Order: sequence, then structure tokens, then C-alpha cells
Amino acid sequence: MESLKDKLQSPAFLMYVLYFLTALVLVLFLDKGTFLFWLNQRHNPFGDVFFSYVTLLGEAHIFVIAGIILLLYRIYYAILLTLTGIIHYIIVQFLKIIVFDAHRPSLKFEESLSSFNLVEGIELHSHYSMPSGHTASAFALATILILLTKNKLLQVIYMLLAILVAISRVYLFQHFMVDTVVGATIGLLVSGIIWWYLSFKNPYLLYNINPLHKGLIFNR
Repeated sequence: MESLKDKLQSPAFLMYVLYFLTALVLVLFLDKGTFLFWLNQRHNPFGDVFFSYVTLLGEAHIFVIAGIILLLYRIYYAILLTLTGIIHYIIVQFLKIIVFDAHRPSLKFEESLSSFNLVEGIELHSHYSMPSGHTASAFALATILILLTKNKLLQVIYMLLAILVAISRVYLFQHFMVDTVVGATIGLLVSGIIWWYLSFKNPYLLYNINPLHKGLIFNR
């Protein structure tokens, strides 16, 4: 297993740091809707189709499909992903409904909604904007996959797709940038902490159980 230091210094996590710092600067020093307005003015037919499909990578069924695939290779991997999915979902829903209960862009700008470029076929939601659940899910999945693979190119692709999901939520007028940054951080931290705790801190709980390192079809 690669060391924790090696994982954190991978190009994929450096991509996240760059994304996070850039987004943080925009969130802290610009108005809440600035990036939303900027991105909305750059709508085009390709972007409408592209982001409509990319955003699907943040939905629950992608998590389930990934879990089934991992189960075929390593039971331990599937357990990690399942725990990540359950815990990050609970945290996101708690923050969405109990803590923030924030308005989404469609409700925030309800009176001027007709002046924005909206993607046909996308149902706009009004409430529970903070944090972005799709973004949290995409980053949670991407982080687990990055931590479980040694292929640097695949790691970068996973992180790039997660970042594109975050952008898609703003492009599709479903979230503000701050919602996606918080969602991304939750997804990454939940996955990272669970992986670290079970693989390094207390490996005897799951990681050291040899049968869990076999898959339902493929074995080492």
C-alpha cells in the first residue's frame, strides 16, 4: 500500500487543492452569484448537453454501480465505498435541511429568472442549496477511487470528473459556487477519513481481514 504522504502528494489531490483555493478566493472576495452570472453568460449548445450528462456522475445510482464493480474485485473496496456513501449522505442532508435550508438560484432570482440562460429539460429545484449533494457524491466517489488505484492518469481523470460535476451544478443553475465548494470538501474529507481510519489507524477492523481482499469474481 502506498503511504499516506504519497497519496496526498499525488497530482489528483494537487488538482483539488488548486480547485479549492481558486474557488475559495472567488467565494470570499466576490458576490455570491458572481461565478453563476459569469458562467451563465457563456452557455452554448455543447455546454448544455455536456454538463447535462456530466452532472449525472453525481447521482446515487453511479455510487451503486461503482460499488457493485468494486465488489467484484475486492469486498474491502466495496465496504469502504458503502460507508463513504452512507456517511456523506447523512452529513449533506443534515446540513441541507437542518443547518442551512438555503435558497437555490432559481428561487433567489425568481423575479428575473426569464433573463437567464437555462438548459431545456433540467428541472430547477428551489430549496436546500447548501451544500451541493451531487458535488459531495462526486468527490466522495472520486476520492475513494483515487485512494484505491495506483494509476496516476486514472487518479487525475477521477478528480477532473468530480470538478466538472461541481461546475455543472452551477452551469445548470442548481447551485451557487459556495454550495459546490462545501460539497466537494465534505465528499473528499469523508472518503479520506474513512479510508485512513480503516486502512491505517485501525486496520484490524477490516483491512487486515484477508477474505475481504478477494472479490466475488476476481481474486488476487
